[in-house]
Amino acid sequence: MYINQLDIIAAGKELRSIRFHSGLNLIVDQTLPSDLKEIINTGNDVGKTTVLRLIDYCFGKDAKKIYTDPESGEPLADVKAYLIEKRVLIRLILSESADKIEPNSKYVIERNFLSGKHKIQTINGKQVSRVKEFPQKIGEDLFGIPPDNKPTFRQVTGRTFRIDSPAIDNTLKFLGKFPTVTEYETLFMYMFGIQLPDRTPIVQQLNTERAFLKRLETTPREQLTLEMTKNEDDIRLAMQKRASLNIDPEYETKINQLDELKYQRTIISNKLTAADLRRSLIKDAQQQIEETKSFVNTDELKALYNEAQGLIENIQISFEQLVAYNNQMVNARSEFIGRELPQLEAQIREMRVELAHKKQAFDALTEALGNTNTTKDLEQISEVLGKLHETRGRVSNSIEQIDQSRDKVNELEQSLKAVDDSAFSETTHKLIHRQLEKLNRYFSTMSEAMYGEPYGVTFEQRSDSKKKYYSFYVFSYNNSSSGKKQGEIAAFDLGYIQFARAERIPVLDFILYDKKELMHGNQLVKIAEEAEHQGIQILFPILSDKLPSQLNAPGNIVLRLSQKDKLFRF
Repeated sequence: MYINQLDIIAAGKELRSIRFHSGLNLIVDQTLPSDLKEIINTGNDVGKTTVLRLIDYCFGKDAKKIYTDPESGEPLADVKAYLIEKRVLIRLILSESADKIEPNSKYVIERNFLSGKHKIQTINGKQVSRVKEFPQKIGEDLFGIPPDNKPTFRQVTGRTFRIDSPAIDNTLKFLGKFPTVTEYETLFMYMFGIQLPDRTPIVQQLNTERAFLKRLETTPREQLTLEMTKNEDDIRLAMQKRASLNIDPEYETKINQLDELKYQRTIISNKLTAADLRRSLIKDAQQQIEETKSFVNTDELKALYNEAQGLIENIQISFEQLVAYNNQMVNARSEFIGRELPQLEAQIREMRVELAHKKQAFDALTEALGNTNTTKDLEQISEVLGKLHETRGRVSNSIEQIDQSRDKVNELEQSLKAVDDSAFSETTHKLIHRQLEKLNRYFSTMSEAMYGEPYGVTFEQRSDSKKKYYSFYVFSYNNSSSGKKQGEIAAFDLGYIQFARAERIPVLDFILYDKKELMHGNQLVKIAEEAEHQGIQILFPILSDKLPSQLNAPGNIVLRLSQKDKLFRF
C-alpha cells in the first residue's frame, strides 16, 4: 500500500491537500535569504515533521505527539486549541498504486481530534469507536493480522514510522527497550517469514495449571508434611488414652466409625473444592481463547472479495475460509485446554453424591451415639480425635493435590520443552539462516551502493534463567557516525521492503523518516535513486539549506512551508 494523498480540513474547509508519488517525497521550508534579516526567521517549527506525525496519527498513533513539544514534553497549547476549535479533520488516502488513486483498492482513513459523539475515527466511511481497535482494524484489513495478535500491526510496521527515537536511531530495535526479548523474537520471526510450531495452547494450559498450583501451595508442602507427622502422633496418643478407658465394645466401634466418616467427609469435601476450582480455571482460560474469535459479516465483504478477484489472479483461499480457519484454530485450542472437563464434571457429580451418602451415615451414627450414656472423659477424647481426623484428612488431601498438580506442571513443561527443542533445532537454525541470506542480499546491495560496505542481519541463540530465545542484530563495519547509522537504517528499510515483496510478507510500500539531514548529501541522492528504481515511497522533511542540489527539483518536493506559511496556517 502506498500513500496517495493527505488532506487537512479545518472548519469544514480544505486547508491543504498534499499529493504523494513513487520515490522521494520531500517536505521543505521555502524561507528565502531575504527573509533571514531577523534571526528568528528560520525553517524550523513550520510543521514539516508534523506532516509525518499526521500520517502516523491516521495509523492509530496518539494525538499527543502532534501537539506536544518533543524536547520539553509540554503540550503546545495553541496547536491543541486550534485542532479542537477548528474541528480539524485529517484524511489519508492509500491505494495499491503509488502515483494515482486506484478506485478499486482505495483505502481511506479519517480522524479528528474531538471526543465523545463528535469524534471522527473512520475507515472507508465506517466509524471505529474504540481507539485500541483502530490500528487493529487497519492491520486486519491490510495485513490480515487478527485483533490482539502478537506481533501487533503497530509493532510490525514500527520500522515504517521512523519519526521519533528509538525508531530514528535503531535499525532493528526500533520499538525501544520496552518489548521483551521474546516479543522481539516473535516480531522478527514474522518480519523474516519464519514460522515456528505453535506452542500457545500448551502455554495457556501451563499457565492455568501453574495458577492452580500456586493457590494450592499457599501453605508449602514441606510445612504440610510436618503437620501430617505431628497429627499422626497426636492421633496415636489420643487413641492410646481412649483405649485405656473402660468402654463398651459396641460404643468404641461406633466411635471409630464416626471418626472414619469425619475423615472421609473431609477428604471428599476438599477434593470437591479443588475440582470446582480447577473447572473454573479451565473455563476462564477457554473464555479468554473464545474472545479471540474473529466474527466477520461475510455478506458485507462479498463485494470487496469479488473486486479483489478482479485485481489479483488465482486467489486460492476465500475470506470465509480464512475466518473459518482462524476460528477452527481457536476452537482447537479451546478443546485442547478443556479436554478434561467432561471427566472433571463426572467426578464432581460422583463426589457430591458420595458426600451426601457420607453425611446421611454420619447423621445416623451421631444420633445413635447421642442416645448412649458415656463418661465425660470419653466424650472429650472422642471430640479431640474427631478434630484430629478432620485435620488429617485436610492435610493429606492438600499434599495429594499439590503432588498431582506438580506432576501436571512437569508434564506440560516437558511438552513445551519438546516444542522448544523443535524451535531450536538444527532444522530451524537452517531455516532462519536461509531467510536471512535472502534478506541480506537486498540489505548488503543497498549498503554497498551507499557506502561500499556489505551490511547484514545475523542471529544467535541465547538463554536466560527461564527460557531460550533467538537474538537478531545487524553486523556492519566502521559504522560509528550518526549520519552513517542513518544510512544503515535506510539501507535496511529499502532492502527489507524488497525482501518482503519477494517473500510475499505483508509490508507497507512507504517509509517516513525524520532527521535524515544528518546523512551526507551523496547518500541522500542514492536513497532517492534506489527508492525511485524500486517503486518505494520515501517521505522526509528537510531544511532547504541541507537539501542537495540534485534533489532540489519540483518532482521531489510535495510541500513547501515557511514562517509565513506554516502547515496549519496560523
